[in-house]
Amino acid sequence: MKRNFVINTVFAMIFSSVAYAENDNQSLLNSFHKYGITKCDSFILENSGLKSNWTYYINKHAGGIDGPATEVTVTQIFGAAGDTVKTTDTYIQTSKKCFLSNTWTLTFKGPCSSNVDGNAWYVSDPMPSKDYTQYTNAGGVNMLAKEISVGNFKACIQEGFKRSSAPHG
Repeated sequence: MKRNFVINTVFAMIFSSVAYAENDNQSLLNSFHKYGITKCDSFILENSGLKSNWTYYINKHAGGIDGPATEVTVTQIFGAAGDTVKTTDTYIQTSKKCFLSNTWTLTFKGPCSSNVDGNAWYVSDPMPSKDYTQYTNAGGVNMLAKEISVGNFKACIQEGFKRSSAPHG
């Protein structure tokens, strides 16, 4: 898959450690432990547990945030051409809590009208002068969707973000 090759090449330059795992959450946790995130295991597995055929890249941010905190990002890519999922999860372990900033990108074959579930998402900002449409779900989560066309091929790219936290554990 050409897109995955390009993404892998770019991420290999950015991220300091590359690992491939199938259903091996302990390998994922070991990677986090290596970079200093040791008190957030259950939170990591709940939000970023590996699924079969995932590729993940992990790195520790130099400098991080002020105070005694450790910040580590894991990016996971799954799927096939025209139906790809990419998630980027940044964990911050402070002296009291674990924090997660999660972004995701989904790529689907076909137009967005066929790939955005109207039962789950409503148009909250159509942005007619932009390439994106903003959708919101009942929980208040926002998603941006962009339709692209190359010749007769159409694809819908969906992007979202959420932030959460949990006590150590």
